[in-house]
Amino acid sequence: MSGEAARALVEQLKTVVPDGCLVLPSSPRYDAARQVYNRMHDHRPAAILRSLDETVLRKALTCAATLKVPVAVRSGGHHIGGFSTVDGGLVIDFSVFRDVAYDPDTGTARVRPGARLGDLDARLAAYGRCVPSGTVSDTGITGLTLGGGIGWLVAGHGLTCDHLSGARVLLADGRVLEVSRDHHPDLFHALRGGGAGAFGIILELRFRTLPLPRITAGSVRFPLDRAADVLHRIHGLLEERTPTSLTLAPALVHRDGVPELSVDLCCHGDARETARETARLRRRIGGDWSDVVERAYPRWQSHFDSSFLPPMRGYWKSTHSTRLAFDPDLLTGALRAAPTAGCSVLVEYFNTDTLHAHAEGSAYPLRESRMGVLLSARWPDQAEDDTHVRWGRTWTERLRSGHDGVRAYSNYSDASDSRAGVAGGDRRLGDVLRQLEETYDPDRLFARGHRAALTSATL
Repeated sequence: MSGEAARALVEQLKTVVPDGCLVLPSSPRYDAARQVYNRMHDHRPAAILRSLDETVLRKALTCAATLKVPVAVRSGGHHIGGFSTVDGGLVIDFSVFRDVAYDPDTGTARVRPGARLGDLDARLAAYGRCVPSGTVSDTGITGLTLGGGIGWLVAGHGLTCDHLSGARVLLADGRVLEVSRDHHPDLFHALRGGGAGAFGIILELRFRTLPLPRITAGSVRFPLDRAADVLHRIHGLLEERTPTSLTLAPALVHRDGVPELSVDLCCHGDARETARETARLRRRIGGDWSDVVERAYPRWQSHFDSSFLPPMRGYWKSTHSTRLAFDPDLLTGALRAAPTAGCSVLVEYFNTDTLHAHAEGSAYPLRESRMGVLLSARWPDQAEDDTHVRWGRTWTERLRSGHDGVRAYSNYSDASDSRAGVAGGDRRLGDVLRQLEETYDPDRLFARGHRAALTSATL
């Protein structure tokens, strides 16, 4: 985009946006305000707008559309692909609008677009309620929901998007839609995990809530030379039966510089079933279970936060399979080959019956997944970019080699990964999303992230 268009955008915004709502390059707040979580995406927007006033937002969108400048929308700013920022364009930054309200009469949570998982957990816990969500407190609930939302209750309660009951969406043409199963169900379908964005700006999300679960959670740790054997044992267990009361997420990580396997788990649901499944796993893998104790759900939700702080440069590659297909020896090899201790290999397992139970009215494309693997790297120095990116790409290619139909989870993948493209490679869903674009955002004002290649993607 030309510097002239960026300057024109700023001048027009100054005439329609109230004082205090714009952060411009001349502002002392600008450098902090423009940053997103993944420091690899070091962009310089022409303007950053912070407002929930619908009239102000409409005027700002008109300015951007008239000048044909790119628009990015920020919730928490955590997406690894840096989708919530843009060079020379307009960033609509909702990260400061974090309110969560709960209606005890309907059991519904109303969430502002900048709310984080920690905001949602803390507010609802005061009422003895929760919404299944992700695993890092500072993640934005809006972006998480649009891509699916995998968390500690996924085995029994599904994804975050499965509990979305409605949304308020501002379109590029200025209309505000109340979206639900009964109103604009086609758009609601896409918002529930389609990974293609909102086709507009989400002003509010509404969620059905669940009773706050009583959980037993913790980590069973093994030295790296035992990791492959333990993972093989877990696969054998899950081939027999995948429980709905136990979410398993083993991670190959470095703890104090020493590589290990940490079998992280969360037991929830019926107490007797939970006890039975926990005992079954314990007999199969052994190890020290002293860390697996009853915990408050909001505390477990934030248990791993320190592993994701502070913001750094990062690169992730995700791979999902409909089978328990990925060789534990290869997973262990990936960690052994990691260039620094900031690299990890996360394994997530899914109960497809649970995912299928929530499939109606949802565009989430990975409901057949039995297993997902995330190769994650974080590092502080730009000079180390190539080394870490090469590690992620090389070992993901090895994981995917010989496996047909593998896909990637959009929330864990940047725009360069075709496996995480719109609809995760599902041609029919891709056609549906193209039609939504024609209906709700025909000029593609909000076509960023995985939706950017929607019209040209070969699905």
